[in-house]
Amino acid sequence: MTLYVNLADLLGTRIEQGFYRPGDRLPSVRALSAEHGVSLSTVQQAYRLLEDNGLASPRPKSGYFVPMERQLPALPGMGKPAQRPVEISQWEQVLELVRSVPQKDVIQLGRGMPDVTVPTIKPLLRSLAQISRRLDLPGLYYDNVYGVLALREQLARLLLDSGCQLSPDEIV
Repeated sequence: MTLYVNLADLLGTRIEQGFYRPGDRLPSVRALSAEHGVSLSTVQQAYRLLEDNGLASPRPKSGYFVPMERQLPALPGMGKPAQRPVEISQWEQVLELVRSVPQKDVIQLGRGMPDVTVPTIKPLLRSLAQISRRLDLPGLYYDNVYGVLALREQLARLLLDSGCQLSPDEIV
């Protein structure tokens, strides 16, 4: 394949996967030329090919954009597995861990509790007290373990420039 076809395939794949949404501006001709080490005419040919396939539309003196009528790829359906009780075969060991009395010379990592007896933790305790006075109760709960979706989308776009093709769902 020629260089412009390879470049068009790469951009087309990114558009199809939703990294560039309808209405988004595509990278400039010069930026793509510098990023991929190809000539300006090669990038222009790639954009023409995308335009022919309906994946890009030019705007005079503004660059290339993903057409507004493009549909985003369908998200996979969410499965609903049957909810059945599960027998815990090691229940006694779990209870033993929870009930165990902390030993002074052993750090119990399984409990997730910091050692609050060391003097270096006093500034942390002061900060926690100040925060708890200012925040409501939900401020003390854990947030989404995957992180903020908008941030993960931006990271996925930035990683594309480094050659990493990840969806926002793959970033934690």
